Amino acid sequence: MTIGTLFFALLFLIGLVVSVFFLEFGTVAIMGMLTLMPLFMLIFLIFMRIRILVSVDSKNPVAEKDTMERPARAAITLSVENRCRLLPITKGIARVQYENYFSGEKGKLKIRFSVDAGRKRDRRIPVVMQHCGSVAIKVKKVRIYDYLSIFAWTVGKRYETQNILILPPLKEMYLGEDRWYNETNEDSDRFSLYKKGDDPSEIFNIREFTDGDKIQRIHWKLSSKTGSLMVKEGSLPRTKAVHIFVDLCVREAEKKKRGKKNGAKGESTLADLLVQGIYSISMFMIEHAIPQKYIWYDRKNEVVQERLVEQEEELLWMFQDLFRCRTTTDENELLQAYLAWEEGKPLESALYLTVADHGENHVDLENSGLIRERLEVIDLRGEEREDEE
Repeated sequence: MTIGTLFFALLFLIGLVVSVFFLEFGTVAIMGMLTLMPLFMLIFLIFMRIRILVSVDSKNPVAEKDTMERPARAAITLSVENRCRLLPITKGIARVQYENYFSGEKGKLKIRFSVDAGRKRDRRIPVVMQHCGSVAIKVKKVRIYDYLSIFAWTVGKRYETQNILILPPLKEMYLGEDRWYNETNEDSDRFSLYKKGDDPSEIFNIREFTDGDKIQRIHWKLSSKTGSLMVKEGSLPRTKAVHIFVDLCVREAEKKKRGKKNGAKGESTLADLLVQGIYSISMFMIEHAIPQKYIWYDRKNEVVQERLVEQEEELLWMFQDLFRCRTTTDENELLQAYLAWEEGKPLESALYLTVADHGENHVDLENSGLIRERLEVIDLRGEEREDEE
């Protein structure tokens, strides 16, 4: 029942009372008009509902924040086509729900629209998100109204949920390329495009012979063709994938502390800084053709997840899966899950991305036995950490 329905019902009762006490031609005519009017409006809705087509789509599945402090606008598009060439739709309302599972932000929207006769209109629906994550936006119901707003008719409901990634701005990071060469004894089918090595199975470059070159490196066939000695330079094998552990343990106390400090200002949380660090490191490695394997603990399903990332599209898929997980509070549970996963795997080095303090409750990661040779812990808080100290 709409406000227009209540208003018309009141108007109808007034007209009925007036026509009873003043039984005249004018009052009876008005009463007849009031009786027929809702019937015409109902016929109008029945006629229009089969001539309205509604669809929902997201033009851009990724929304990137300009700065960590400013919110992002995730948007979907509501397309309404009026196939009737005579009658326009003057009032329609779409009810929208949204939720960011990673940050916990959620809410509802009521979007009003109109469509001219014989036209199609795309209505952009923006959703403001303060924090990073994957926001699920769903149009629950679309209704159209008659010209007097007496009746409303649902022309569509429960449309497909649109998932949009909210990503932070990239942060300039330099990790160095040399550290990702020869980090494993396993055979690798990946080689550096920029640096030579000693692997004879792949040729990095061919050049003229110089003093000190080994005879075994001479390319005899090419030397016979050119008339001068030519030498093969071997390639530098690269690790199959850099293992990167993600620490989703953002302490409840730290979240509350930052919530009180920054909530009113809308500043970034620790989880946002974690996502920014992952995004920046991954884009650096993609740019330098370094494959990455991200590893994190899915507490909901009690399993350690792995995702290989070599291209930007795969990074977005990885974030979709990562954002389905909640930040955890039990640091020891997290580390024990990683230790159980790593047991028996020939990992010689890895990165550990975190925004949590490693004090008494969080075991010294570098001496935890998680990686045999070297575990490099990167605190992604950066300047935020200095401010806290």
